[in-house]
Amino acid sequence: MIRSLQEIFREHFPQYAQSHRLHLRELRAAHAIMDCRTRALGGHVLSCPDGHYSRTQYHSCRHRSCPRCADRPRQQWIEAQLQRLLPCAHFHVVFTLPHDFVPLWAFNRVRLSALLFDCARESLLDLCKDARHLGARPGILMALHTWGRTLSQHPHVHCLVSAGGLDAQGQWRHSRQGYLVPAKALAALFRGKLLGRIGEALKAHRLQLPAQQDQTHWRACIKAQYRKHWNVELAKPYAHGRGVALYLARYVKGGPLPSTRALEHDGQRVRFDYTDHRDGARKTLSLDAQAFLARVLWHAPPSHQHLVRHCGLYASAARVQYRQCMKLLSPDPMPTPPAARACHGAPTPPACPQCHQPLRPSLSLLPAHRFGEFSINAIVATETRLGPTGRSTGQPTVFESRARKRPSLRRRSPVN
Repeated sequence: MIRSLQEIFREHFPQYAQSHRLHLRELRAAHAIMDCRTRALGGHVLSCPDGHYSRTQYHSCRHRSCPRCADRPRQQWIEAQLQRLLPCAHFHVVFTLPHDFVPLWAFNRVRLSALLFDCARESLLDLCKDARHLGARPGILMALHTWGRTLSQHPHVHCLVSAGGLDAQGQWRHSRQGYLVPAKALAALFRGKLLGRIGEALKAHRLQLPAQQDQTHWRACIKAQYRKHWNVELAKPYAHGRGVALYLARYVKGGPLPSTRALEHDGQRVRFDYTDHRDGARKTLSLDAQAFLARVLWHAPPSHQHLVRHCGLYASAARVQYRQCMKLLSPDPMPTPPAARACHGAPTPPACPQCHQPLRPSLSLLPAHRFGEFSINAIVATETRLGPTGRSTGQPTVFESRARKRPSLRRRSPVN
């Protein structure tokens, strides 16, 4: 029987939660998937102004692991990236964390993902600025994936790299035909940077180690990795980056299983189809329901972790250089596609089937959830609410609200 991910979670997660010790990120993801667009998250009643029709619309969870909430954010992300890409060919590069470090990743997701991003970015920029290869600074779009096609534990970073860049003289320099940087040199440089950073983090005791695996074990693992071959995938250039951007969008929003993926469930096992990248054959994977939930929840991202980064010419700090490249590559201003304008505009409100007037909210249904991605209780309970960069998210805190009422308690901005 074809079942949705939400139905499978509702049936098997209570038993799974009793037999497993869950991290808060897994608990949040599970409850968001189960409660999405249900009474648990609250909602509102949409009514016709003339009283012809009314309906209840429940709220979405907006969690990054929920496939039901991913369609519109995914489309918005695609259009934003397509508008940002330079009008030139792009390379697709993949950096993979060795599987020996996956147990360490499970205990240090945020720190190791930052190291993976930083080492991949530095390796690309260092080789691209070498005059023997490109001799310029390219634009790089990076996206973190943690799963394989069978939901396996496979942390890796996809990079979309422009086939050219801005040189020291402020001129656009195209890459050679079908060539960006040497793959072997890129793999060796990335291996040295990542292993060195992991070793430094171990020495400074900044990593949480799994049970029964001390620093001696991981130092031996690092030493062994220096003698192994690291495979960095460097594909042939694409005439434009649209295809790769569409590929990345499938995994940036909505978790490892899209809402279109057919899941067969017989009450005990879950089956789904996948394409084996080794032989290109279409195969079917069958998993016990408990093992299936474990694989899905393992990939739930930590709160506030960035899964996408823009580097080089695509970085926010390089806006001046980016505009210069746009003028060099396309002197005439590029019109905004109609799809992009429609996507970023306001969504079409539902209409009454009888008089076709837009439905208006007439009654709010209060939520009763505890583990939603956006919880009012979580906002009110903390006096300091910081974003992933250490800055305020802009949400007024309890202390700030009191300070507005009593000027004597108002915080002063630091002098820069």
